[in-house]
Amino acid sequence: MNVSDIELQLDGAVEEASLLQEYAEYLETAANSNNSEYKILVLDDNMKMWVSIGAATKEKNNNMPQQIKDNLLKLSKYVEQVTLSKGADMTSDYFRSLASINRQISEGLMESVNSNMAQQEAYYMAKCGLDLSQAYKAKDDKAFVAALDANQKLWVMIKTLMKTGKTKLPQETRNNLIKLADYVAGNTIKIGQSLGNVNKDLLTSLVNIDRHISEGLIGHR
Repeated sequence: MNVSDIELQLDGAVEEASLLQEYAEYLETAANSNNSEYKILVLDDNMKMWVSIGAATKEKNNNMPQQIKDNLLKLSKYVEQVTLSKGADMTSDYFRSLASINRQISEGLMESVNSNMAQQEAYYMAKCGLDLSQAYKAKDDKAFVAALDANQKLWVMIKTLMKTGKTKLPQETRNNLIKLADYVAGNTIKIGQSLGNVNKDLLTSLVNIDRHISEGLIGHR
């Protein structure tokens, strides 16, 4: 798992959750509609979405907990079965039931992903700090530069997440993380410009920041 993987997983979850909410609204509208063609269109699109979710759940690179995967597969099959058996004759209660499933899974998906993401970010942040420390002690300039770059990318991603609102963290915490990201960026440049004479205090501060934030993520998962 690297920074790009974390970003892709989060973006994919947000997109999927948004789509579930969107189709929940369509289903609610269809429940009160007398237009059979519209009802069939909404049911068909909702079923296709759930078939896609079921397929994605089976992929090897899906990092969701197994219990959640199993539940999503069951729901995917249920939605498909109900849609095919009821069709346009589906009652309003069934439409609202499908809409409710979408909303609940959308909310649960984001909560689960946020928790899982916190663990992955904590691991990767701790690794970045360790890589920086070990590369410096080994006097391996190539590994040290690579560790600086990886750490910088991680903090750029964190700053982006804090600014885009893809998190439920309080605003004060977001602001503090943005400030830390700016601090890391500025001092990474300073260290990179003086590889032959690295400021140990600056390096220690970067390593400590990674360690403390990693511990905080684990403690609040």
